[in-house]
Amino acid sequence: MKLKEKYYLKTSELIENIKEKGINIKNERKIEDIISHNNYYYITGYKELFKSIDGKYKNNVYFEDIYNIYIFDKELKLIFTKILFKIEQNIKIVFCNNFCNRYGYTDVDLLDIKNYDRTNKYTNKIMNKLQNQIKWYGSNNDAVIYYVQKYSNIPIWVLIKVLTFGMVRDLITIQKPNVKDHINKELVNNNMKIVEMLNMLELLITYRNICCHDDKLIGYIHNKVNIPNTKYHKHFGFIKDKNGLYTKGKKDMLAALIAIKYFVDRRTYTLFINRISKLIDEYVNKMKGRITRDELLKYINLPYNFTEIKRL
Repeated sequence: MKLKEKYYLKTSELIENIKEKGINIKNERKIEDIISHNNYYYITGYKELFKSIDGKYKNNVYFEDIYNIYIFDKELKLIFTKILFKIEQNIKIVFCNNFCNRYGYTDVDLLDIKNYDRTNKYTNKIMNKLQNQIKWYGSNNDAVIYYVQKYSNIPIWVLIKVLTFGMVRDLITIQKPNVKDHINKELVNNNMKIVEMLNMLELLITYRNICCHDDKLIGYIHNKVNIPNTKYHKHFGFIKDKNGLYTKGKKDMLAALIAIKYFVDRRTYTLFINRISKLIDEYVNKMKGRITRDELLKYINLPYNFTEIKRL
């Protein structure tokens, strides 16, 4: 079936489009202002919460309601961004200290393939990626430019600033086995396998990028990552599939909450969970019964008692 072609619509035409879909508007002038300063199509990407199983909008749905969940997602991303930046910084410092203590502290040492596991099939690819990042991001960084011009080399603790979170995760992946084990123990301080830790990092890197690029966070399911089974999955009573893997909390928002718990201290984590819980309560109160707490939690893939994780 040929899809209907999409055309650019002016603000007034978008208002009429909203009405034609059976969505109510409380204040048309306010909505015009919202659409003039926000992407209409991004906002309508949050409409699923207000639809019934048959795909039709529920009764008495207002465009303001959809806009409010759009704003809720923005505020939720700010909460995630703060803690993910903290994790990113710690991981970069742990990697930097481990590398400098073993191999040297300049960009020349960082780019020397002898300092990595050459049996890893991804090493050459990651090293090429590293060179490209240093060239691309370093050429626009004042600190990097300063060291190149004055000393002809760049300390790794300066260079680490321009490397992406994903790049540092990749560099950990191709460290020699004993170095990887040391980094793993320093980061998560438990018996988690290195591959499990890196898997969690992959999910958190994706969450970090979603937040920083202002993509839709609520309802997001990673299409590749499956974090390992943990005691937190067991606590929430999730069922397992035929392979012994829990059916929830593996690649969704709960999975992100579980992963974050392994990389921060208890106080930081408690504040993080409390902020999320408070934001949820504020949104539900604003909706005045049109969206319940249970409906919202289901939409964002969190169990009703998710806050218990901070005490486990």
